[in-house]
Parts: sequence; C-alpha cells; structure tokens
Amino acid sequence: MNPYLKMQVETSTPVERVILLYDKLLILLKEAFSAIKEGNVEKKVNSLSKAEKIITVLNSSLDMEKGREVAKTLRDFYETLLWGIFIVNRDNDLEALENLIYMVNEVKGAWEEIALKES
Repeated sequence: MNPYLKMQVETSTPVERVILLYDKLLILLKEAFSAIKEGNVEKKVNSLSKAEKIITVLNSSLDMEKGREVAKTLRDFYETLLWGIFIVNRDNDLEALENLIYMVNEVKGAWEEIALKES
C-alpha cells in the first residue's frame, strides 16, 4: 500500500474512511466509463470488479441494529449499485454508468457534510 494512503487511512475517522472508499469507487467507475468508450474490455471488467468489492465492503460494514433506517437505506443503495454495475458490465451501458457515478457523488456529498459536522 502507498505509505501516504496508509497514513491517511490510519489517521482518519470512520466517516473519513467511508469518504476515501467513495473516492476510490468514483475513480473506478470513471475508469470503467473510459474503458467502455475505448472498447477495452479487460480494463472495464477489472474496474467494475474492484468497484463491486468496495461496495461489498461498504455494505458489509453497515450496523443494521444501530443504523436502523439509515443503514437499511444504505443497504438498498448498495444493492442498487451492484445491480447497476451488473447491467453496465453486461450491456456496456454508458448512460447507466453515468447514473451510478451521479448517485455515488450525491451520497458521497452527504458523507462529506457529516464529516464537516464532526470536525
């Protein structure tokens, strides 16, 4: 792991770690977008596979008892993202991928607002 990134992860709050994951997720989705436009199947599959792993980590980290309705909403969101990635991967659907990028950006913005309130 990059030493700078390792330090960033080790010194960040849980909310900041979620934001870091969203940042990486956005990078991967944008890489997949470029790969589809370029016709680079291997790059598309690799990017979407890594994006799925990040979403799975986010989903599995939800505390359904403590988070209740918010956790349920996030679980539904992550399942929607996973389904969207399946569609994008199957159909090379750039519009669906743009929608996923938009949704992730929106939710990331909410996490950033939470981080500002915590600081």
